[in-house]
Amino acid sequence: MCGATIRISDKAIIRNSRIVASPGTNIIIKDKCIVDNVEMYLNKGSVIIGDNSILSGRKNEKLKIIVNNGMMEMADHSKLSCRRIWLRFGGCLSIGRYTNINEGSEIRCDECVEIGSYNQISYNVRIWDTNTHSILDAAERRRVTEDRFPYFGYESERPATAPVKIGDDCWIGENAAILKGTELGNGSVVGFGTFLTNKKIPDGAKVVNERPVRVVSK
Repeated sequence: MCGATIRISDKAIIRNSRIVASPGTNIIIKDKCIVDNVEMYLNKGSVIIGDNSILSGRKNEKLKIIVNNGMMEMADHSKLSCRRIWLRFGGCLSIGRYTNINEGSEIRCDECVEIGSYNQISYNVRIWDTNTHSILDAAERRRVTEDRFPYFGYESERPATAPVKIGDDCWIGENAAILKGTELGNGSVVGFGTFLTNKKIPDGAKVVNERPVRVVSK
């Protein structure tokens, strides 16, 4: 952590956690925060956790926060129990007040993800503003794989991205996917297993994917 700026309130509680910060990074954990069973890795960027917020991993699986060049800011009184948050390529993630993101969920941010306040985000939800991988031809992918072995899937350039914006007072159901270019208006409800990409959902709307049923035998 030599060369990193780390400010942790003496009223914060940190337990069963590991924080690794490279020179030039910035971590601020404010009053009465709880950081429990978390692994946080910063390599160029910043993380700011607001007052009275909670970061908590599962009993047998830590919440991983990985910042490889990016900025994450979480407002007061919010709770993250998700599986992983991963920022790259200068991505900016903001999470508002009194928002809850449950176990198994994941945020991938290579450009911009804005999550408002008073949101309920269920289990195993994916919020990605990125394709996560660039599409290379076979020869180039083989070259990168060989050069970077055993780090499969290495990316040197930002893949295709588009900002994700989630308003306030939204409810996102289990196993939903909110992918790049999607905007959810205030008070939106996203049903179980719903897949959204590059969609604009108006305020107060309820959205589900159609799943036709076919009877194959009696």
